[in-house]
Amino acid sequence: MTFADPVSGNVVSRAGVVLADGKAGYISTRLKVAAGGRVTDVEMSSDTSPRVVSAYAWNLDPVYSTVLRTEQRMTRIALEALGRRYFHALSTHQPVAADFDDANCNRFHSGQQITNAGQNVVEGGPPRTCVASMEGDRPWGPATEQRFPVIDTERGIVFGVTLLHYLKTPDQRVMYVSEVFKVVGGKIVRIDNIGLMMQGVATLGFAH
Repeated sequence: MTFADPVSGNVVSRAGVVLADGKAGYISTRLKVAAGGRVTDVEMSSDTSPRVVSAYAWNLDPVYSTVLRTEQRMTRIALEALGRRYFHALSTHQPVAADFDDANCNRFHSGQQITNAGQNVVEGGPPRTCVASMEGDRPWGPATEQRFPVIDTERGIVFGVTLLHYLKTPDQRVMYVSEVFKVVGGKIVRIDNIGLMMQGVATLGFAH
């Protein structure tokens, strides 16, 4: 799936790929396109671990690309504000429940369903909704370097990137978080995440 933002000049794509061993990989690519069509930034993240779900990565949910009815859309400013509240909640562990269609919302990490699943194989713990998965004594936070390079008001898409710090872990790791939110009628209904754990990284260095 590919989304373009003529205001910011950014394009983002998510794609399932076949690795050399035949297993699934999941790749996100952001391009910053300047006047004249020249690419000035390339930002990529990928998950090639065994947890990538081939059925998901090779058959991405068409709900993300669906064009919304006019009454279901939010303004660009409102979509970015919603994304910022989401990332802020990664720091405070206090999500704004009204931002979610919690009865239908689901979050996926490279195809692994994290919410409303029998077992959270990525984060551990009991089944949770989108709201509940952000609440409580979580090991992560704060979320820094928050960016929203692509916002698509017609489709209700927000593409956000942040560095999520794990200060409660002995090695104080960070996760490069790359998420696509689908927002319908002012509420998040899907979250597509690629999260890469890193050490010794203080900044990503991107401005866009």
